[in-house]
This record gives sequence, structure tokens and C-alpha cells, in this order.
Amino acid sequence: MCGIVGLIGNFRGNDLISMMKTIERRGLDAHGVYLENDEHTVFNDNIDLDSFSDNSSYDVGFGHNLLSITNFYKEDNTLNLQPKRRDNLVLSFNGEIYNYKEVLDFLKSNLYNDEPPKSDSELLIILLDYYYKKDHNLLNAVTRTNMIIDGDYVYSVYDGENLAVARDKVGVKPIYYGQHNELKGYASERKALWKIGIGDINCLKPGYILYNFEEIPPKYFLYNYESHKNHKYETYKKELDNLITKSIKDRIANIDDIAVIFSGGVDSTLLVYYIYENLEEGQSLSLYSVGNEDSQDLKYSRMLAERLDLPLREAIVNEELVRDCLDDALLAIEEPSMMKLGVGMTMYIACRMIHEDGIKVAISGQGADELFAGYKRYLNTYNEGYVDDDGLIYKRFRAVEHELRHDVSKIHSVNLERDDAAAMANTVELRVPYLSENLVKWTLDIPAKYKISGGDDNVRKNILRDLAIDKGIPEFIAYRNKKAAQYGSGIDKILRKKIFKNQNINKYFNNLKENI
Repeated sequence: MCGIVGLIGNFRGNDLISMMKTIERRGLDAHGVYLENDEHTVFNDNIDLDSFSDNSSYDVGFGHNLLSITNFYKEDNTLNLQPKRRDNLVLSFNGEIYNYKEVLDFLKSNLYNDEPPKSDSELLIILLDYYYKKDHNLLNAVTRTNMIIDGDYVYSVYDGENLAVARDKVGVKPIYYGQHNELKGYASERKALWKIGIGDINCLKPGYILYNFEEIPPKYFLYNYESHKNHKYETYKKELDNLITKSIKDRIANIDDIAVIFSGGVDSTLLVYYIYENLEEGQSLSLYSVGNEDSQDLKYSRMLAERLDLPLREAIVNEELVRDCLDDALLAIEEPSMMKLGVGMTMYIACRMIHEDGIKVAISGQGADELFAGYKRYLNTYNEGYVDDDGLIYKRFRAVEHELRHDVSKIHSVNLERDDAAAMANTVELRVPYLSENLVKWTLDIPAKYKISGGDDNVRKNILRDLAIDKGIPEFIAYRNKKAAQYGSGIDKILRKKIFKNQNINKYFNNLKENI
């Protein structure tokens, strides 16, 4: 994962540098810029961010902070430096393309005979260029490219006249944009836009393309997909097993050290079992848990770590730790929300430990509750029904299915952007195997009756728990009913009862924001 920024309008080169410095923690391995005006172009994919200075005026600019992850860049990190140029295209890419081999095979079968690309960004610009040269229409090229690539990503591409910014279909990677007077900009985090005076900020929706700063919707919405096929229960479970396995393999490939944010619940435990099964020689797996002294999360995490003989590092939550992390965590999530801070700080503390141990990738169980009906409120949906945006009323299992689709469509703004920010504040890339595109499509198509048995089902996520039993996970873990992260860790109580008991979180946040 990386950090990208861009400006269109009249600005100084140092404005772009200032944006890059604001989100430098997203990528410490290398920094690159592209700057353009009517007289000349500056292209440097390996600047010293601390010493580089350019006070000239420009009309177009892109910046990239690189976090180099995969182990095949060890010998030559220049392979992944950005921005990338190919003919008149300029690309800044943040993310991972998981169907790299399939895309490469497609290119090889379509007149591409050059040296194979050695990074995701190089592959992406070749694919974009392939489609762009068909009709020299950048929007068409980006639309076609997004239909082929499978991954977690945000990228911007510029052809000398037009700019397109694209976001993955689930919304795992964030991108924000806004305008102040005639200056338009985009960035991986809002604070980079705040830094240059852009205060009215929007978040690009999943699957959308921002084309010359106008949102273009995708051809289809992932969460609207329905196959209308009626499979047997065992068929659903078997394919679920296959898709989780593939998602895990994709997300741990070419990584030496893997961290799992671990709570001892079924979601994270199942991921640990899948990773453990698919580790290759030379790969290591470590677990990280956050909780108070009496936390059930820590209790079960210790039991599982001992059972699998895996290293477990813990953070014991107390008021001192919460106060120590408060400012950085609140600035990371960029919202004065007590609930988001409670969850985000759990992620922040875990990723701080992961960064201290020199690990760059963390695996999270995010998305399982929305896909498998894990939240208790789905009982209310089953019992009371669900009304969609068009006023249509659904009951029982059909009601649950519609709410699950709604929740997946909003998961980017409710959970993913917060978690990404908390992780990247510690220079850790967060990967979410449950939210691979094909796994989301398949799981949303599983009938709700296989996820929740009825209006009094106190554990829910039944097909996932059944799969956990099949994988050898103990029943007391597979059927454990776990609290939300902010409550299980004890952070929410400290925030509400002590730190913000006598002060306003909005005022506190605004004071921090003024000093960015």
C-alpha cells in the first residue's frame, strides 16, 4: 500500500510536497513526483522528500509515497518506484492486483511481447496503455481495465488532457477529493487536502471513476449481484472454503512476515487456520491482540496461540495507553466520532505493535459480520422486516438478505476507511481476505437461512461457524459470541467515562486539526 496525491489548477510545487509529507507514513520507502506546466515537466520517481523543494507554479501534479511490500523487490526496489510513465500516460497506484498472472496472460495473448512487468503498477500502466491506444479515450481505457483487474486498489492516470481516478469495487482502499476556488485535488487521506486549504471533501465511492472530477458510476454494483441459483448447503460451504483459501493465498503471496489482528473469535481464528495451512517455506505468522486485563479476547487469543504454537503479542489496555495513542489515532481516522475512535484505536494499537516488530502487512477479519449476519441487529431485521430505499418491505430471511447487501454497500465508509487510516498511520498495510470480490459475490448469494436460523439465533454466522468446525477449530471457539472491538478491548469505556467525560470530542479534534 502507498499514499497518492494530485492537484489540478494553479499551485506551487511545494504544495504537492506538503501534501505528501502530511501522509508520509503511508509510504516511507520512496517518494516520487510529476509536475507539469505550459513550459516544462518535472518527473522524478525517487526524490528526497525532506530536501526536495520547488516553488515554481504548475497546472498538474501527482505525488506518490511508496510502501514496498513484496519480497521480489528486495534486490531492486526501483522496479516499483512511482509515478509510472508510458508514452503519454502517467500513473500513480496504491494497492494490490491479485489476478496479476491472469492479466499478464491476457496481455501476452493480445499483442504484448515485451519484457514481462515486474510490479503491479507496471502491469497496470501496460494494461491501461493497451486499451487507451484502441481509441485514445481515457475513460474507456479505465472502465475496461477495471473490468479485468481483481484487487484492492486506488489509482490515478493522466493522459496530458484528462485525469481519471479509480477505486476498487468493495472500497478497501480510500481516496478523497475536493476543490477550493479553482484548485482541485485528491489524496489517500483527507488531511493532505486540508493541508492546502481544501475543506469541502468527498469520498469516491467503490467502483466509481472520478473523471475530470466528475463521478462516473460503474457498469454494475458488486453488492447487487444475484445469481438466482439455488445450491445445496454443502455446495455453498465447499465453494466458500475454496474462495477463502484462494483469497488467503492471494493476500499472503510473496510476503515474508505476516501479522494477524487476532481476537480469539471465529472470524480471525478461521483466517489464522487458513494462513497456517498455506504458509510457504520462509514465511512467518504472528498474532496481535488488544484488550484489558480481564478481556475475554485475550483469554481466547492465548488459548489459540498456544494450541497452534504461534507467537502472540498483547497490548493491555488501560487509561495510560489510550491517552498515549489518542492524538495520533484521532488524527488518523480524521473524524470526531467516539464509536469510530473506539474501534479505530484498537486497530491503531495493534498496528503500532506490528510496526514495532518490523512487519508491513496485517490481516484482518473485517467484513465477516456484514457477509454472514454476525451482528445482533440482524435478529431485529428478521423479526421486524426491512424497508429498502424504494419503500419495498421485506420479511424474515429475505429482509436479512437485503440488509446484508445494504451493509456491504456501506462498509467502505463505516469500517474500511477507518481501519485503513489506523493501520497506515503505523505504516502497515491492512488486508481483508473476507472482502475479495469473488468471495463477496458468492457469500451475498448464500441464502440467509444458512447464516441465521431465525429470530432467536444468538450466535448467527452459522455456515461460517460450521466451516470452522470442519477446519478443526474447537467448538468453544467456533461458537463463541464475541463483543465488538471497542467494547471487548475496554477502550470505549475509558474514552467515555474518563478522557471525554468533561470535554467535547469535536472541540478536541478541531484543535488537533488546526495543527496539521
